[in-house]
Amino acid sequence: MLRHAKAITGGIDLPDQDRPLSESGLKDASKLSNKLHKKGAHFDLIVTSPAIRAITTAQIIINHLNMKGSNFLIDPLLYGADSNTLLEYISRASKKYDELMIVGHNPSLIDLATHLAGESVAMPTCALMKVNFGFKDWAKVMTEKSTKFTFIN
Repeated sequence: MLRHAKAITGGIDLPDQDRPLSESGLKDASKLSNKLHKKGAHFDLIVTSPAIRAITTAQIIINHLNMKGSNFLIDPLLYGADSNTLLEYISRASKKYDELMIVGHNPSLIDLATHLAGESVAMPTCALMKVNFGFKDWAKVMTEKSTKFTFIN
């Protein structure tokens, strides 16, 4: 799970979904993508909220990891989704995906991360929480906790 990088503050003339990344957000996303590249990270599928800040964060990761466009999906359901909706979304992922990244927003990501970890966690901007499970069927995410979780940021 990846929380989008830092965005500019919105105003009355800028809808929330249209807020782009700030200069520091662009730098943070680039740093994270470099770390992921060095670790040899690969994602079978990256699904992002349609908010510009989330899409841009995901695209920086995808570009740096040289992933194919077919592994990238923008889903309007992820914008404003609560943690239960995100959990249900993950549970419906195809078994063909071993590595799935969700790019979204707080408070839903922090709530979901806390649920999956079984303890309170923080998800600041551009935080990536890698969650490992002892199963291959994503449907089990509804009833089982993670076997391990780490932060990469």
